Amino acid sequence: MISNPSRLSVALRLVLFAMCIVSLGGFRLQLAGIDPTQSFQGFTASYAVYIADVASIFLALVIAILYSKEFFTSLNNAFPIFLLPILAFSSSIISASPWVTMFESTKYLFAFIIPISASILWYRKSKLQFSYELLKATLILSIIIVIIYPKYGLHGSSDVFQSTHAGAWRGIFGHRTDFGYCCAALSGLAFANVVYRKKISDVIVLIVSIFSLYKAGSGGASIVSALSIIAIYFHYALKNSSVKIKMSLSMILFSIMIIFFASMFSADGFLYSIGEDSSFTGRVPLWSYIIDSSPLNYLYGLGYISGFNSFVLPSLQMGNFNAPNAQGAYMEALIAFGIIGPLVILLINASYTIRFFKSFFKKENIVKFYIYSLPTSSILIFMVFTSTIVESYILQSNKVLICIAVILNFEYKNREKIIDNDK
Repeated sequence: MISNPSRLSVALRLVLFAMCIVSLGGFRLQLAGIDPTQSFQGFTASYAVYIADVASIFLALVIAILYSKEFFTSLNNAFPIFLLPILAFSSSIISASPWVTMFESTKYLFAFIIPISASILWYRKSKLQFSYELLKATLILSIIIVIIYPKYGLHGSSDVFQSTHAGAWRGIFGHRTDFGYCCAALSGLAFANVVYRKKISDVIVLIVSIFSLYKAGSGGASIVSALSIIAIYFHYALKNSSVKIKMSLSMILFSIMIIFFASMFSADGFLYSIGEDSSFTGRVPLWSYIIDSSPLNYLYGLGYISGFNSFVLPSLQMGNFNAPNAQGAYMEALIAFGIIGPLVILLINASYTIRFFKSFFKKENIVKFYIYSLPTSSILIFMVFTSTIVESYILQSNKVLICIAVILNFEYKNREKIIDNDK
């Protein structure tokens, strides 16, 4: 018998946070014993990383088995983003290294399973918003690392890799962009809580998350934060203001949307809108070189991960390109899965765009609806849209995008049940 339920609650919270932080890619440098200021000495086994990964996977599987009905329902609700691990496994059939593709696909699959399992157990035990609480914990831990261990928490001029980002905050992650997207998602959730709950604690979280996002210096993440906050603000103003104010705000919002989407017809304007330059920070020359110099298979691809490693990476090294991946989800998907890969990513973006507009125009009087519906759909569409253009995160395990997207998707799909439990 448990004599102290509150202690159990704290322990459970820490376990679920730890599971998801591992899935987010947090503390990977520290667990692997990597000193970012030291030259690369070759890959060495890290038992700490293995233990953390295996423990998270084991706990996720236990939760999935105990709550199998909810688990498989949540997997089904993850469509269309859940098509990506299915494609990854399927690509082992044509992969240059089938076992490598199977192994990496398994890791990728658990990037979905861990946050789904954690979300299921969280909402059985707690009424607090999981995404909000998890990202707050991530922010606090990152600030602690920045202050106490700046060698890990900050990009430095002495770093062997990525010294060009010297001074930018990376927190508990290996790169500033990971930390930036966490701050962006948190700022959107915090702003929604500020306008609908009006608690001073949410104001503090909002200020700290925006400041941390500024210190991370991620252009794409800044766009996600700004657009999410604008969407939430206009929705709140339209819902709670007079007819004249609503009309004025509607015209302003419509003008902003027209300007943003019109910029898509101007290359420089569009790139500026997502915080990039005309070469996507060197990505355009990289993509051009891949298309011209790599033996791509546009019909069915070269296989998840192994296709890039076996065929594209050697070509890039010959061309003096130093890139661990294709630096863009569409190109990464094209290499791995052929033309169907980019089409699936377009489907994901289209699905989240439709969901956003449904949430924006839905009439509902329950405050909890707006905390769980509009912010999650706003962050999802803007985060997935920007990151798929300039990052490969949506096709990688131990990166922030999948974990955050899966949790937000869970909260959106289960919002009615969560609202009922919170009443």
